[in-house]
Amino acid sequence: MIDAHIHLQDHRFDADREKLIRQAQQCGVEGFLCASAAPSDWQPVCDLAGRHANIRPFIGTHPWHAPQHDAALLRKLLTEHPHAGVGEIGLDAFKTNPAQESAFIDQLIIAAELKRPCVIHCVKSFDQMAAFLKRLKDLPPALMFHGYSGTIRQAEFLLHFNAYFSFSGSVLSAHKRKLQAVLAALPEDRILAETDAPDMKPAPNYCFSETEKRNIPANLPFIIQGIAAIRKTDANSLKAVLRHNIERFCSSLKS
Repeated sequence: MIDAHIHLQDHRFDADREKLIRQAQQCGVEGFLCASAAPSDWQPVCDLAGRHANIRPFIGTHPWHAPQHDAALLRKLLTEHPHAGVGEIGLDAFKTNPAQESAFIDQLIIAAELKRPCVIHCVKSFDQMAAFLKRLKDLPPALMFHGYSGTIRQAEFLLHFNAYFSFSGSVLSAHKRKLQAVLAALPEDRILAETDAPDMKPAPNYCFSETEKRNIPANLPFIIQGIAAIRKTDANSLKAVLRHNIERFCSSLKS
């Protein structure tokens, strides 16, 4: 199992990060795509990947932090780390700021030039996202819409841009019936699973620990079990599919 989207650099993991990584490995989590949010954590993400061979760094500016975006530094770090992807980047209609669009476009262009896959945050911004994707002449080799919350029709449009759709434990909530229907209908070769830890903690029955307040990496196997139930397949078969999908998503990156 590989966690398609996690923030291992988050300060909430400072006290026990190494322990949590080992714990997840003991539960069968073999690797992590570790995403940054702002220039201030790009180097910490790269440093984590330098210490752990099973951590793949993704560096980029989240839309909430778009005013802090540093295109020159991003290009420099990506050049120095050819195994790194771009992310998480995107658009968010709930927390807009004047720099969101320019930071997003800039990072898509850099990712396309350097042939890096992107992890995308898209919240209530599909129409704007679609307009940008159609406008750009060159696009990154693959796009992951993490914590996907769109419709099946929107997903069908995004598939034309080599999109993958990652789901966290939030999709397992009882009130997410519409999103569960989307998850069930998506092509098998386009789905991924993530924790988005330390945020997006799933319901207690999908958690490794009943007492842990954070979302932790060891929750991934339980999330995958829930996703398998929604897709009416067995967890072991789904794990193999997810592993193959994430390898294809990262296939343009250096090992």
